[in-house]
Amino acid sequence: MDGVLMDITGASGAIPRNDFKRMDEHAARYYEEIRHRKTDVAAIAKNTGISVDVVESIKQHIFYMKYDLGEDEDRRFDPSYDMAVSWQRLIDGNNIHEMDIVMLHHESLEYELMSGGMCYEHAHVVANEQYNYEAYTSDLDREAGLK
Repeated sequence: MDGVLMDITGASGAIPRNDFKRMDEHAARYYEEIRHRKTDVAAIAKNTGISVDVVESIKQHIFYMKYDLGEDEDRRFDPSYDMAVSWQRLIDGNNIHEMDIVMLHHESLEYELMSGGMCYEHAHVVANEQYNYEAYTSDLDREAGLK
């Protein structure tokens, strides 16, 4: 996307974008770590100007809440490497990408829609119409020759 620095080695450059196993392992570890952090919400609010309450609701939505995702029982969202890296950049406040801010807006809208009773699939589509985080991750994949 315009004005966003992205590289073909993943959103952070730490793991090659085609190393799906390492990306998945990193995301799973990082999501668990985030569930134990107490200072990330305040840091992200400070670094983005988005209120602590909104950032907290986004954190709850991404990392804690369980939803009907079409399986036998409600569950949390699968960990995403790209979202983990975005969350870390937002905490650090260094090199925040446009895609990171879009992720926050996407997740906030998705949470709001789902809290109002909309199913995940529909809420995700509606959120992508306004804040298309997937377009950024697709661009990363395309740049890495994966699409």
